[in-house]
Amino acid sequence: VRKELGTSAADSARLAGNMSVASFQARLLGGDTQAAASAVTSLTREFGSLDAVSASVARQAGSITAQFGIGGENLGKLTKQMSVLNGGSLETNLNTLETVGNLARAERVAPADVLNDMAENTETFAKFSMQGGKNLAKAAIEARKLGLNLSAVDKISESILDIEGSIEKQMEASVLLGRQLNLDKARELALSGDLEGVLAEVKNQVGGAEALSRMNVVQRKALADAVGLEVSELSKLASGQDNVNKLANEQFASQIKTFTTIAGIATI
Repeated sequence: VRKELGTSAADSARLAGNMSVASFQARLLGGDTQAAASAVTSLTREFGSLDAVSASVARQAGSITAQFGIGGENLGKLTKQMSVLNGGSLETNLNTLETVGNLARAERVAPADVLNDMAENTETFAKFSMQGGKNLAKAAIEARKLGLNLSAVDKISESILDIEGSIEKQMEASVLLGRQLNLDKARELALSGDLEGVLAEVKNQVGGAEALSRMNVVQRKALADAVGLEVSELSKLASGQDNVNKLANEQFASQIKTFTTIAGIATI
């Protein structure tokens, strides 16, 4: 630690102790001990103080890396970004990351993908983050459901907020598709930082995989340009929505089956 950070013997010993605390907590939960130790170093660097990380913070950092798979460096970067936005304590922002991880699990999305995606898109975070980053977390989760990431959502938002160019592309796509493409609502949502809403509105405008399959090459390219994506990303968005709908229907059917079974047992 002393060689890496140039700290005094006393500070190095304390940091090494916190790294050990984080590693031990990660080991208890079956996580990566190196990622946990790296999280302590990253938090120390990002917050610019040798006193930023306490033993309790180190334990919490180790727990988060183990439970949700976020890398140590990314945990430090993301926690700092959230702190800049909402001014909360380090502990408060780590609690928020745990909430995001649990929300991703509840939505059947890999938490590591969501948290690392948020950490690796710091520019998107700085531009569009609202409510302490919760809107970005929701957008990241929805994007992952479709096989996309925050970078793709950022591309959509930046493209449609180029008002003049976006309207021109929208009109061109409408002519080629033979139907009206309207991204006004998506622009309004992007201006307010609602990237989850942007993604939902663009999905509605694009349609599903079946509609995309009926388009020719020129039409697909025009539609992709209008929403700021590559054609491959547009295909993921369209097919991803169909998969989301399919999973939702299967889950609903399963719930109905379970309810019917329980009702049948209750009447015996």
